[in-house]
Amino acid sequence: MLKSHRFWIAGVLVCFVFTLCFPLFTQRGSLAQEALDTLPDFLCYRTLDTVLADAASLAEEHPELVDWLDIGDSWVKENSAGTSGYDLNVLKLTNNKTTGSKPVLFVMSALHARDLAPVELNLRFAEYLLENYEKDPEVTWLLDETEIHLLLVANPDGRAIVEEQIESSLAGTGGTSARMKNLNATTCPTEPISTGTDLRRNFPFEWTGGYSGCTNIYSGASILSEPESSSIKTYLANVFPDYRDEDPFDTAEVSGLLLNIESYGDIFRYPYFYTGDDAPEKAELYTLANKLAYGLDAFPNEPTTQFHGTPEDYVYGELGVPALAYAIGSGSEGQYFMNCEDFEWELNANLNMLVRAAKASFAPYSLPVGPEITNLSIQPHIENGQTIWQLSAVANTNLYRFLPDPSPIVASAVYSIDLAPWQESAELYDIQPEDGSWDEAEEALFAELDVSALQPGQHRVYVQAALKDGTTGLASAGTITITPEPLPTSTPIVDEHYIYLPLINK
Repeated sequence: MLKSHRFWIAGVLVCFVFTLCFPLFTQRGSLAQEALDTLPDFLCYRTLDTVLADAASLAEEHPELVDWLDIGDSWVKENSAGTSGYDLNVLKLTNNKTTGSKPVLFVMSALHARDLAPVELNLRFAEYLLENYEKDPEVTWLLDETEIHLLLVANPDGRAIVEEQIESSLAGTGGTSARMKNLNATTCPTEPISTGTDLRRNFPFEWTGGYSGCTNIYSGASILSEPESSSIKTYLANVFPDYRDEDPFDTAEVSGLLLNIESYGDIFRYPYFYTGDDAPEKAELYTLANKLAYGLDAFPNEPTTQFHGTPEDYVYGELGVPALAYAIGSGSEGQYFMNCEDFEWELNANLNMLVRAAKASFAPYSLPVGPEITNLSIQPHIENGQTIWQLSAVANTNLYRFLPDPSPIVASAVYSIDLAPWQESAELYDIQPEDGSWDEAEEALFAELDVSALQPGQHRVYVQAALKDGTTGLASAGTITITPEPLPTSTPIVDEHYIYLPLINK
């Protein structure tokens, strides 16, 4: 009896497990296909072909917001008459219907082929922006008024080899044996596995040669000897203004920002990379790096190792535009192959960092210095039959990886409607601190919006705070929708007819 009871329990368990797993058995084909779209042992990272296909599909799905631009060829494609190799493509995100001058945020990843997390983060950023456009006022504002250029895979030939190395288990622990350089086959003909050029050392500013072509630090036969670096340099020169036409230049007039994401180190580095001498705008570059590092494990620092011919030094040194290198992840998180668990855990913080970078691109040398606006909320309230729009927000001067000492005091704040506070003709309205005094590094703000002159429809509200010397910080934006006021209702005139009964005298 006991034995038959055991068989009965076992049968129930088998049926239960089969019931749960049957959907998985019937979906094996689709799951297998999904597995092919990601890297073995790294299911959070899409394969090169999937990255390129998904990026191209974003342009098809959002033609008014996205352009998928071919900016050049890889070394293999250029030297195979196009029969193999890859294009270099940039995702350009902006609302094509909005006009005017727009600052550029250029985010580049995978100059080094083994950098997996930077590519995925770059593409996730694009997907985040497009998914939240017209849902999140901050995202909508940024795509309307900035240009965000994303070079997802700057070294596609090398990335394809890295994927083969992962498949064959030849990449080494944490990617330490994975390819870094491009596939220039002429640099080390005696050792095919060691051929290629370090693209990060092949840009024109303070380039130096002399390294062996078989080493990982080979900087190329000459400046811009590689088609990848040459195409990238041309593109950068086209999208960024040249502020070094005049020396010295006014940093307050500079817009734009380059961010090169690489693996690994948890650090934001800023120019110069080629020398130990301080950059002219060192203080501003440090503050920018310190601002972007807020909320991350990364920290701002000058380069400890000298690199010649970097894209960061080119953009900063020749064009005057700030350029940072962000090394994502740490040695304990997987080195060059950041663990998926760590990548996903830190994803939101990294997306917030990229949003901050887009905000900073309007004035990257000055905006990171001022108070940052957070927690913006604009809500309607009905009072005496009237709609009153109430604004609340927080202005904070302490949103840095390393706190300034002493922390500056928030001194003022304004809002504007439909035009940003820094735009010509914008009408500014003062916002007051909730406690009535400007005396803290963090101030809660409150205002009732003046909407008396607004036409019915949706309107954008910008909020920005400043220090005592007038230095403004990163702004925030929200939206309100003004509806037509109903016509006043009057008491209807009712014709009243009274029937009087005749009086009967008795």
